[in-house]
Amino acid sequence: MVIQNSGRAQIEVVSPVAEVRPEAVMPARRVDSLNGKRIALWWNSKARGDVALDVVAEAVGQRFQSVEFVRFSQQYDHGRHFPERYDEVKSSGADAVVGTTGD
Repeated sequence: MVIQNSGRAQIEVVSPVAEVRPEAVMPARRVDSLNGKRIALWWNSKARGDVALDVVAEAVGQRFQSVEFVRFSQQYDHGRHFPERYDEVKSSGADAVVGTTGD
């Protein structure tokens, strides 16, 4: 950081690079097969993400037997997270989740 004082104004120059604070996250356990599974389809309401989920559901439904889909969405709010919605997905009994964004 550099502070310069010209007598009339004081300017502070700072780095625009954010400090990185990595956080370890354990990945979810993989399911052995999608046959007979309940799959949550998560859409954050960005444009055309729902269309991508429809394509995924169709492809998975054709390839695997007795798959049940349950859909979730949230209103997009500029990257804001909604942990209560994640809890809804967890309590739905889904074996796996497919999430999409659009644009």
